[in-house]
Amino acid sequence: MHNILLRVTMRFKDEAGATDAIQAPAAGPSRYYAAAFAVLLFVLFFVRLGSARIFDLDEGLYADCARNMAMHNNWITPLLNTHPPFDRQINYTPFFEKPALIYWIGALAIKLFGLSAMAVRLPEAILAVATVALIYWFGSIWFGRRAALLAALVYAACPLTVLDARQYTTDGPLVFLFTVQMLSFWQALIAHRQGAKVFRNRYIVIYWVFTALAILMKGAVGMLLPPIVFVVYLMLHSTAIRFCRKPGVRVNFKLQFNQLKSMSPLVRALAPLSCVLLCIAIALPWHYLVWRAGGRDELGHTWVQEYIIRQHIGRFKGLDKVHDAPMPTYIVYFLIGFFPWAGFVPAALRLTRGASAEHRDIEKYLIIWFWVIFGGFSVAAAKLPTYIAPAYPAAALLLGRWLDGALRTTTSVSCRKTFRRATAAAVFVCAVLVAAAFAGPHFVPKSAPIPGDLVTFVQVLTFALFLVSGIAWAISRFSPNLPAGTVVGLLTVLVVIMTVAGSTQGYADANRLVIGPYQRTAMAAAPDARNGLPVIFYHIIPRRPSMLFYIPYSPYEQKHRPFFSWAYADPVPHGGWVDVVTSTRDYRRDLAPRLLKQGVKPLVLREERGWLLLRLQVPPR
Repeated sequence: MHNILLRVTMRFKDEAGATDAIQAPAAGPSRYYAAAFAVLLFVLFFVRLGSARIFDLDEGLYADCARNMAMHNNWITPLLNTHPPFDRQINYTPFFEKPALIYWIGALAIKLFGLSAMAVRLPEAILAVATVALIYWFGSIWFGRRAALLAALVYAACPLTVLDARQYTTDGPLVFLFTVQMLSFWQALIAHRQGAKVFRNRYIVIYWVFTALAILMKGAVGMLLPPIVFVVYLMLHSTAIRFCRKPGVRVNFKLQFNQLKSMSPLVRALAPLSCVLLCIAIALPWHYLVWRAGGRDELGHTWVQEYIIRQHIGRFKGLDKVHDAPMPTYIVYFLIGFFPWAGFVPAALRLTRGASAEHRDIEKYLIIWFWVIFGGFSVAAAKLPTYIAPAYPAAALLLGRWLDGALRTTTSVSCRKTFRRATAAAVFVCAVLVAAAFAGPHFVPKSAPIPGDLVTFVQVLTFALFLVSGIAWAISRFSPNLPAGTVVGLLTVLVVIMTVAGSTQGYADANRLVIGPYQRTAMAAAPDARNGLPVIFYHIIPRRPSMLFYIPYSPYEQKHRPFFSWAYADPVPHGGWVDVVTSTRDYRRDLAPRLLKQGVKPLVLREERGWLLLRLQVPPR
């Protein structure tokens, strides 16, 4: 990575109009900085990676499918070890929500390192490092090695990146694959402009291979997102828009058809038939084989009904109402997910004045990349914080370029204002978190209180973040000579504090107070399950599939129907004896009255922090 010696001449000009002299980018990071950055990545992504038990919801689903794939060597159909409600004789239920690549990665890790949370999460951490390396590689080519290191630092040291690297979901791998697609497309475009032939332009092949992998990771989203960015960029690159500041505000729009006509050979050069066929050859076989394998999921849906119609066409039509949110929601998500760097982004999303046409072009590409993802998902109805994660590498590259210039021009008035505003935004976010930590527990229902130890941990952590961000703001506000490097270091410390605290005390509290109790309760039923007793997960809503990852049996997940209606649907073996795993609240509110009415007295085998393992005998009709 450090052997990239391409030097780029850059000019930095602040908003006030004072232009600095043209100067080469600062020398690349020394071996000490490289070593320090490697240690930082190890702390952020790998320290105590497997200390927390598998989380819910998505990680539990994916981890259980990977476990079953590794155990049964069924590499086609993802399976959950739970009885489908429509056929109690089947021990495994297909899970058709996502393609197979995420399960292949986890299953291979389990084969290599054994069945553990560490094993399934390790590929996620490695891919996060790979994304950081990609950002550094690309930034060093176009903006210089110091800007590249700053961009890599910004991307690595933000909460959403750390969160994706530390849990087994599709989000982190998708960002890696998407970043490869976006950067390889740009490099292929540059090679094309320089006259490279199709088969000598290796970046074209890389783009289409990783497009196939993105399809296998996330479905159609992995195929459609990059071309949308490309089309917007090429359209804007081929369009002239003129604004006339006159009374009435006239806007003259002129479309340069000659340049649009030139896009046709460009498309043929960047999407050759051979590469498209290669993409299809990689992505299509699994889709065909899983369709041929058949089966129905817990809702009774076939693969076509669930994967094609519900997950693709249904989401495109906006049928995923559970995650609907107002349009400005992503502003809040970005402030928290890209914390503490989000306050710098407005300044970074501007073209560098005085830069060469080539560098302004790459800046336009990165800005369009960011806004297409951010704006496109803002318009969509369904919103989750991870949906805009593919925009983070573009924001990091632009911010690394801006910080590199800012570190050389800290006397600039606009630079100092940006630092003050950015650190003030970090203080504001931390203040909101502190207020939520102290006020939130008072609004929690008394029937489901938050453990006091967990509340204390969150309060101490948020106050520490507020204190450090306040110091960074004070330096930006009152220091006569802005020590920009110190401020950047303090902002990095914020994410390090969050990561270290979360992976030590946070993981310990989660295991002891939150996820551990119901997982250990499910595991306690394993001896009875081995002896043939049915185990029922009764009315566990929302679902906690992480329980399935830790148990060597297939439970009956009974969610909606009354307990005895379910029990009488088919004869219960072993004289009607069953084990029931449920929450204390559901037991007292729903199950206990039903059992009392039937004259059934359950035996409590285990009780831990709001979770029960019961043994009871279903009476005859």
